[in-house]
Amino acid sequence: MNISATILAAGSSQRMGGINKLLLPYKGEAIIKTVCQTLIDSFLDPVFVVIGFEYKKVAKSLPKSLDKIIYNNDWSKGMAKSINNAIASLPNNIDGNMIILGDMPLIKVKTINKLRDSFLKNNGEKIIYADHFGEQVNPVIFPKKYFNKILDLDGDKGCKNIISQNRKNSLGVSIDSSEVIFDCDTKEDYSDLVSMKFDNV
Repeated sequence: MNISATILAAGSSQRMGGINKLLLPYKGEAIIKTVCQTLIDSFLDPVFVVIGFEYKKVAKSLPKSLDKIIYNNDWSKGMAKSINNAIASLPNNIDGNMIILGDMPLIKVKTINKLRDSFLKNNGEKIIYADHFGEQVNPVIFPKKYFNKILDLDGDKGCKNIISQNRKNSLGVSIDSSEVIFDCDTKEDYSDLVSMKFDNV
């Protein structure tokens, strides 16, 4: 079964006060490079990243081993455009696609693979998402049968509505670590990241 990954990295980092959060350093590398490398090191293949805002700067910071870099020229219209571009670019042989945010540098390879393993155990039929103490969080793997619904999304909406509308066909995988609830949106978030104020990571 072929499971791909889409890393969303097109936004303008509005809450960071004019700083592109994806380019901030974390352990010697840009945050987006760290996230990309984690996905490359996992069992997911191919790995795509969608860029938009300051795309030239972001592209320079990406690992060369990424399978595809997608430019979303409508990045200002919201997250859905990035997701749509990625899904439309997937090869026909893909059975499922993981969507992950580009500002989640704490995410681990073993967590990515744990979600993948659950997708495989359920024969690629269920939506698989990270569950943090009962809360549905990222990343999420969507089976191919939901790709058309994803393509219908617009604006700044993610895919949460698809999950809520298909609860019987969705499965949460318990991840107790803070890695699945941390995304670097604000200067305070970044301060917490570099000072490592997290439990169970």
